[in-house]
Amino acid sequence: MVVVIAGGVAAKHGVVFKSAMAIETARNVSHVVFDKTGTLTQGELSVAEAVYLSNKDDLVESITLGLTCDSKHPVSAAISTYLKENGVDAAKIGDSKSVTGKGVEGTFDGANVRGGNTRWLSAETLPEVQDLLAKGLTVFGVAINDQLIAVFGLSDCLRPDSHSVVTELQKRNIAISIVSGDDTGAVEAVAAKLGIPASHVRSRCTPGDKQVYLKNLMADEKKVVIFCGDGTNDAVALAQADIGVHMNSGSDVAQTAADVVLVRPYLGGILVLLDLSKAALHRIFFNFAWSFVYNLFAILLAAGAFVNARIPPQYAGLGEIVSVVPVILIALHLRWFKREY
Repeated sequence: MVVVIAGGVAAKHGVVFKSAMAIETARNVSHVVFDKTGTLTQGELSVAEAVYLSNKDDLVESITLGLTCDSKHPVSAAISTYLKENGVDAAKIGDSKSVTGKGVEGTFDGANVRGGNTRWLSAETLPEVQDLLAKGLTVFGVAINDQLIAVFGLSDCLRPDSHSVVTELQKRNIAISIVSGDDTGAVEAVAAKLGIPASHVRSRCTPGDKQVYLKNLMADEKKVVIFCGDGTNDAVALAQADIGVHMNSGSDVAQTAADVVLVRPYLGGILVLLDLSKAALHRIFFNFAWSFVYNLFAILLAAGAFVNARIPPQYAGLGEIVSVVPVILIALHLRWFKREY
């Protein structure tokens, strides 16, 4: 009963439990690992700078839009929006496909075209790329036949409650990490703003890298790890963690892998999860204790241990009510759980 009521209370606070085990486990959380884009940040990326390394700017923009227009990744979506707002028409890209953790690729006029992180494009050492990275921007490159033709620098804003949630978690002695597929400069800039130590920051991570990082944390059986992410790239990590928390604005694939979904666009739902878990478990333990004491007393009474104690037959049925009512009331008391973030 307590778990059912806890699920209803959580839903009122914008937290949906897909697994009852998450309610029982969350009170012991020792480490929270965040993705960056769309989780700690709002995921509303905008193009801050665009650098073209070809004289055919119109064609480059058209190819870039063709690559990104069908992608749901926040970076691709931001670039697609930017180009459409500038009146660019999309080129027809053949055999277009997403490469998890890297970008998108296809063919144009017989040539291989790719768009994604500059490490995948083997262009991270170019001065144009290094200049954008030094500014803490997320960098997206476009290449034709392995020749870089354009780079875009994108900026993002932290969620309004990111700093307060991270600070509160740290006050509770819960370790915080960022594990992101984004560029090092952009990830470290966010970590610095939130007061997360550099030793707990990992950048340019593939989905497999995120999974390995979580496995290493969870190798210590005393650690209970939450991973919070939103994108398809986070699905493996969400499934790997003790508790996977999904930001509802993300992909359906990631949501399927998660144990908990934050319906509202606020990280404060993680604090609701932790506090509600503790409140629910306290009530469960109380109910077990009450049941043990009541049944022990009832057995002793029935065995004649209390010689002078007698219950008139007409009141004997009240014994069942006395055993059940406190359990129900304690469970219902959870409905008054309130926490505003």
